[in-house]
Amino acid sequence: LLIVVGVLCLVMLRSVPVKASFREQLDIFKSKHTWFCTVTYVMTFGSFSGFAAAFPLMIKTMYGDFPGAPDPLKYAFLGPLIGSAARVAFGFVADKVGGAILTQISGLAMIALCAAMVFTGALTPTSLEQFPVFVACMLGIFFFSGIGNASTFRQYPIIFAHSARQGAQVLGWTGAVAAYGPFVFSLLVGGSITRTGSAGPFFIGVAVFYLAAVAINWWY
Repeated sequence: LLIVVGVLCLVMLRSVPVKASFREQLDIFKSKHTWFCTVTYVMTFGSFSGFAAAFPLMIKTMYGDFPGAPDPLKYAFLGPLIGSAARVAFGFVADKVGGAILTQISGLAMIALCAAMVFTGALTPTSLEQFPVFVACMLGIFFFSGIGNASTFRQYPIIFAHSARQGAQVLGWTGAVAAYGPFVFSLLVGGSITRTGSAGPFFIGVAVFYLAAVAINWWY
């Protein structure tokens, strides 16, 4: 599949030469909006990729010792599936209603879902009865992070509409940073569980980060 797509890209994609030196291309880092876009994309794609890695880890760590414990591999694919489908579906919606409002909705929804997991005890289970709540909240986070993936990529070219080159570079930069999500999220979730016995502190911390990201998105 990759070979076929690669050949099609080579033959059919329009080449747009970058008429700027490497030093000139670094000008995106002088704009505060580059960093604001990075924050909102870490909230959306960083969460999607990060939780894709951490989801099965949390199932095994938090629910793996109960009798009849769920198999993490039976659930691991559901999050990426839902998040990816949401990204495709809501790309068209973002084109119609605009990216900013969908980014705002996705961020607020993820804050609410993180809070729900903390306050329902799904992160400190006493039995498998809390497992459906945990899975539902996690799949909700995947769904809304997928919406945010679509909406942010609608926003950034418009934010940098004055320079198509800068817009393209910001898309690449934010994607590169958010791609560290699996490493960072797994590290922090594992550290939270190891030090406190619960992933609760991680989810409280990530909800605070989401709050900062939606505040930036709202203001700018």
